[in-house]
Amino acid sequence: MGPKQLFFFVGRTASGKETQSKLLAEKLGYEIFMTGQRFRDIIASGSQLGERIRADYERGLLMPGWVADYMLEDFLFNLPHDRGAIFEGSGRDLEQAHTIEKVTQWLGRPYTVLNLEVSEDEVVKRSLARGRSDGLDKNEEVIRTRLSEFSRITEPALKHFDVIGKLVTVNGEQNPEKVHEEVMAAVSKIISA
Repeated sequence: MGPKQLFFFVGRTASGKETQSKLLAEKLGYEIFMTGQRFRDIIASGSQLGERIRADYERGLLMPGWVADYMLEDFLFNLPHDRGAIFEGSGRDLEQAHTIEKVTQWLGRPYTVLNLEVSEDEVVKRSLARGRSDGLDKNEEVIRTRLSEFSRITEPALKHFDVIGKLVTVNGEQNPEKVHEEVMAAVSKIISA
């Protein structure tokens, strides 16, 4: 049996990536790697690195790609071939998209990128409604900065994944159960192919 499939969830902030990653990992029995949670853990640690990351996060900026690449590569290199994995928050810029392509190709790992498509207005509505306990998602200006960063940085990565046939777009504006159904329908086709 060949190496297990990898799935990467990408989408705007508040698109449901964490929820859908957890649901899919639970359903498939796969391991999960959540970039955002990893960054939040580092911020919560109060370390020098945590404070540095918090400063960018509070301004709505994405972390440098090489930081996320290091964490991604470390996880992938230690993932046995017979274990699948779900990634949330990886593949957010064109450089990281190329890194994912090179690393997975070198490791012989098949992968698919699942884009949870949610409009900017829906993102603002969801973000303001949920407002994290750390207060980082309560400011509409910060949310709008994050959306602008997504358009500038992540959309080229999505175009790349689409061109190489690795992208599946899912309607993320539905309720979480319906989104999960659509994700499972796509994943079932991929795994059975």
